Amino acid sequence: MARVIYLNGNIYTMDAAQPRAQAMAIDLASGRILAVGSDDEVRRLADMQSELVDLHGKTVLPGFIDAHIHLMSAAYRAHHIDAEMCTSEDEVAELVRQRAQQTPPGRWIQGGRWDKNTWTGNSAGRFPTKASLDAVAPHHPVVLWSKDGHLLWVNSLALQRAGIIAETPEPETGAILRDGSGEPTGVLQEEGATELVYRVVEHSDPELDRLLIERALSQAQRYGITTVHNIEGENTLQLFQQLRNENKLGVRVQMILPRQMLPQLREYGISIEKNDLVGVSGIKIFADGTLGSQTAAMLEGFEGNPNNRGILSIPEQEMQDVVRDATAMGLTVAIHAIGDRAARVALNSIEYAQQWAQREGLSPQASALRYRLEHVQLIAPEDLERMKRLGVVASIQPYHAVADRDLAVRYWGKRHKRAYAYGTMRAMGIPIALGSDAPVETYDPLSILYAATVRSDPFSQRPSWLPDQALDIRDALWAYTLGAAYAAGEEQVKGSLTRGKLGDAIVLREDILTVPQQKMPENGVAATILGGHIVYGRI
Repeated sequence: MARVIYLNGNIYTMDAAQPRAQAMAIDLASGRILAVGSDDEVRRLADMQSELVDLHGKTVLPGFIDAHIHLMSAAYRAHHIDAEMCTSEDEVAELVRQRAQQTPPGRWIQGGRWDKNTWTGNSAGRFPTKASLDAVAPHHPVVLWSKDGHLLWVNSLALQRAGIIAETPEPETGAILRDGSGEPTGVLQEEGATELVYRVVEHSDPELDRLLIERALSQAQRYGITTVHNIEGENTLQLFQQLRNENKLGVRVQMILPRQMLPQLREYGISIEKNDLVGVSGIKIFADGTLGSQTAAMLEGFEGNPNNRGILSIPEQEMQDVVRDATAMGLTVAIHAIGDRAARVALNSIEYAQQWAQREGLSPQASALRYRLEHVQLIAPEDLERMKRLGVVASIQPYHAVADRDLAVRYWGKRHKRAYAYGTMRAMGIPIALGSDAPVETYDPLSILYAATVRSDPFSQRPSWLPDQALDIRDALWAYTLGAAYAAGEEQVKGSLTRGKLGDAIVLREDILTVPQQKMPENGVAATILGGHIVYGRI
């Protein structure tokens, strides 16, 4: 039996029954761990076919599991216009002008990552308009997503192709920003409005999709990511399946599909593989918008704008129906909830589904599901208690806390003191899973771990923000490994280096538990191991 035996390591297993080890043996045929223990104990499993690998004392962890990522979108970031560094509407327009010169008339120009909250001068805090895009690209339809992905800035030609005019009715779960005469200004808020344009956008060709996703997967391997909970649609799922069939995937994928696919999943059935390279674990529901766009659904209005309580992206009754139907199908539900009102409505729906399951005799099935709130950036204290009682997972992205700290103070006022309450969640025993939300933020786990434990940007000199809500490094590592596996119902097959589980691991250049915090992002991944095979780096 072909097996690889890793010896002389500093192994943190994330297994409470055996937290430390020197060595582990992995069966290469199944990709499963055969043994974890001391060098002497594990070396006994060696035979003539075994490969022995000296770790030279390096630190080994379970592979990172990114519990919230949009990998295809991250892949396209390098291909489309990237306006993240722009400090004004005019600077973004200049990037569009340059791209228009290289693009045949009539073809779509796409891009994004603009953020009005970081603009200065006359643009500071102000929504952009179609006029600036019309001036530089009158013959190209232009669509530019905001950094948070909840606003779409378009020009007149894009509005024309979508059929959006002054008389277009306001969507139920979104908003078309308009001027005093009712004309669309060129900014669309939330899915109900953005989809009106995006559904007519000319999308990429399959060859480009494949090229870009392969690059993104390679980057994930360099980061030490061995599993992603990828939140995208059917096309991305099919691409992952194609790469798996060709043995070219190299990262395990659990898909979380849009709620709109639920009827399709019900009609055609679904097979959820818990140990496959590609599986489907659940569906995604948007309960609200974002802080940066001031569309997060709030119990009370935004600071300085009390009449704006954000946008609920789905009627509450419809959300309850979707969560109930997903529960009946044995699917996890991941609900995007940034504002405290969104969190409350989401928890109402989860509690409704659990009570329905109990009445229908489906309690065992429902209790096995991992209901998730994604982001949980602001939540009322009483709803944190409900999360604990209902067994809801907090799927959090710590880089948001440090990237949005100024916005939280600006738009939430005194409420910011209970925002991104990761330390409180952990102390209460609420299950936590860490992720990136790439491409909104980086998907480098070491930088994200720094943000989680220091509550500051690793590349700035700013002091910690709300440091009492920081996670201990051991808790953060648990949430990036076993906690993330738990969020997908996979804690029995991955997330810790335990006999019988998948042999997914990373080798770090330094001990992450003893390296100075400021050097954590520089630590670096020396090697990434998937099912016993080294898929990145060397030891």
